[in-house]
Amino acid sequence: MVSNFRNEISNMIDVSSVTKVFKVGKVNITVLDKLDFRCQENEFTIFTGPSGSGKSTILSIIGGLTRVDEGSVNIFNNKLEKMSEEMLALFRSTYVGFVFQTGHLINSLTVFENVMLPVELSQRDDTNFDERAWDLLKEFRLEDRADSLPVMISGGEYQRTAFVRALVLDPDILLIDEPTSNQDSQTTETIINKLRKLKSQRTIIVVTHDREIFPLANNIYYPVNGKLSPFKVE
Repeated sequence: MVSNFRNEISNMIDVSSVTKVFKVGKVNITVLDKLDFRCQENEFTIFTGPSGSGKSTILSIIGGLTRVDEGSVNIFNNKLEKMSEEMLALFRSTYVGFVFQTGHLINSLTVFENVMLPVELSQRDDTNFDERAWDLLKEFRLEDRADSLPVMISGGEYQRTAFVRALVLDPDILLIDEPTSNQDSQTTETIINKLRKLKSQRTIIVVTHDREIFPLANNIYYPVNGKLSPFKVE
C-alpha cells in the first residue's frame, strides 16, 4: 500500500547508501556508490555535473523507475526497494511528475491526449483534471496546439507539453531532466518562470547545467565518484 503518512518522517526523500551498477558488455560500471541524499518537503535541489556521472540515474531511482542494487530509498514513508512494480506505478501516479530530457510523448496521441494520459493511467475520476489541463496548456501557450500530434509541433512546444503532462496531476514531487537544454529563449523563459512560481510549493529536483536556474535552488550537488558533493556557485 502507498503510504500517506507524511508527517511521520523528517525527510520527504531519504536515499541511504544506494549503489547502482550497470553492466556494459562484460564490464560492470558502478554509477552510484553508497550514495546518500536527503531532501525535505518543498525544497528545490539541483544536480549538476558531467554527462555519465549518475545525475539522471538518481532521478530515475527517486521516481521509482530504476531499482537500486543496494541501499534504501524512502519517500513519504514508502520504501521503494520493497515495492512491487504495480505498487511503484501507483506511487508514481500519486506523488511524482516527470519531465524527461527527450520529452517521451506518445506520437499517436495529440498534445491534449498526451497531457491527459497520466490522469487516465491513474484512474482518477475527477473532471477537474480536464479543466486543469486546459489552464496549463494556456499558461504554456499550447492551447492552439491541443489537437496537434507531436510530429507537428516545434521542439519548444514539445518540451512545454512534457511539462504540462508532468503537472496535470498536481504532484508533490517534480523530477526534471535538463529542462532548458537546446530550447529556444522563449521556452526557456517560460520554464524558468514556472519553476520560480512552483518553488517552495513543491519538492523539485532538477538535473541541469543552466546557471539561470541555479539561483532557485536551496541546494546544488555535484556527483563525484558515485557520491554527491555540495556544489559551490562561483
